[in-house]
Amino acid sequence: MKLTTAKGMKSEVYAPVTPPPVWTPLTKPLNKCKVAFLTAGGIHIKTQKPFNLAGDYTYREIPSDTPSSELMCSHGGFDNSDINKDVNSMFPIDRLHELVKEGFIGSLAPKFIGFMGGGGNVEKFRGETGPAIAEILKKDKVDIAIFTGGCGTCHRSATIVQRAVEAAGISTIIVAALPPIAKQQGAPRIAAAHVPIGSNAGEPNNIEMQTAILKDSLNLIVSMDHFGQMQMLPYEYRHNV
Repeated sequence: MKLTTAKGMKSEVYAPVTPPPVWTPLTKPLNKCKVAFLTAGGIHIKTQKPFNLAGDYTYREIPSDTPSSELMCSHGGFDNSDINKDVNSMFPIDRLHELVKEGFIGSLAPKFIGFMGGGGNVEKFRGETGPAIAEILKKDKVDIAIFTGGCGTCHRSATIVQRAVEAAGISTIIVAALPPIAKQQGAPRIAAAHVPIGSNAGEPNNIEMQTAILKDSLNLIVSMDHFGQMQMLPYEYRHNV
């Protein structure tokens, strides 16, 4: 006896499917690790070609010694005002240099990566952009890759790239402003503070908060022991519009 009333009938309700696990455990202490930072928040050097705000799956290589004053955001999918005040709120390049000087992490990768995840082509990110970025980090012998994302589709695109990097043998974490999207898309590890989109890494010019979010996220790479874990961090910032 068949219980279906129509052959091949499908539900009208979208049921998301989480991708299969990808997992690379960290095998070195943090103070021996080479760290890369990647963002889907549209960050690039001011002299580089801006991203196409209607949708873009390209990426920009950003030398890790680039002064933060030379960085900008090209993204039309979220409020960029916090990034315009302090790019470290999304792309904490200054804080990372400080962590190296402190001895908290070993070194920085020679190249960081910026891309614009909003409106991006999922298949291009999965089949081209993610593997290409993973290959760059692998050649640079990166141990840890930290991600941020801007809008909702940015978090989707960031997680696609994160999974490609994790699959290449590099431990990753996404510092998310929209953690449910990262989780549904299959992020290996997720950290999230109580912050608005565009300030994933902390309140603009709040060095203490940005440093704490980075340190906590790096420590989670050490302590998390299986795929799909998420941790809310005890920091809060509200953007007064």
